[in-house]
Amino acid sequence: AEVWKNGECLPLTAKELQLFQKLYENAGRIVTTGILCETICGEFWQGYESTLSTHIRHLREKIEENPSKPVSLVTAKGLGYRLNLKGAKS
Repeated sequence: AEVWKNGECLPLTAKELQLFQKLYENAGRIVTTGILCETICGEFWQGYESTLSTHIRHLREKIEENPSKPVSLVTAKGLGYRLNLKGAKS
């Protein structure tokens, strides 16, 4: 899988794709950290929260204009993450 940003094709890793798919399926809604960890790590995900953060950071670098000020993949502090799609109501 790949994404296009500013005319450049950027490949997604398998984990980034899994995260993006889960977030896309729930676009506009908060997806909990637990659900996202389970998506990439399986049933026994406890302790993988920092791994999730790393994958989210890499995904943001590929889809956000300014990854340090995300507008598409935002953090819901203490809950999880939400994917905002252009033209979609959030």
